[in-house]
Amino acid sequence: MSLAETDAAFLIARPEFRRFLHAAIQGAGLLGQQAMASGADSALLAFLEGRRSLGFDLIALAHRGQEQAVRSHDPLGLTTLQAVLDAALCAKENRLERPYPRTRYDELPDPDGADAGANDDASGGTGQRRFAPPAGRR
Repeated sequence: MSLAETDAAFLIARPEFRRFLHAAIQGAGLLGQQAMASGADSALLAFLEGRRSLGFDLIALAHRGQEQAVRSHDPLGLTTLQAVLDAALCAKENRLERPYPRTRYDELPDPDGADAGANDDASGGTGQRRFAPPAGRR
């Protein structure tokens, strides 16, 4: 079964597919070390290398959906791997909501209790306070 470039382009454009691909390559063992490379158990090592190879094949299939210019400059599919990792890290489920609203300095109350717009006429209508230069330096 061959995956057409248009099908791959359709899939790689979807953040849902990129998150799925991240889970697949993570399950294949590309992003973690699950066994020692010394290979005390050769059957286990062969199994893990087969899974990693399948993970690289999945990246290569998804990489067919990239533009021709990207594929010619990146034959290994690192651009696709980066897009997959970005989609997994920037997913809506991973975003943290701030427990407090963002406030700007101009919205904070004046510590002296004075009105912030008291010097509007001196500021030219901008609402910013202007401070007079020290006496003797005019």
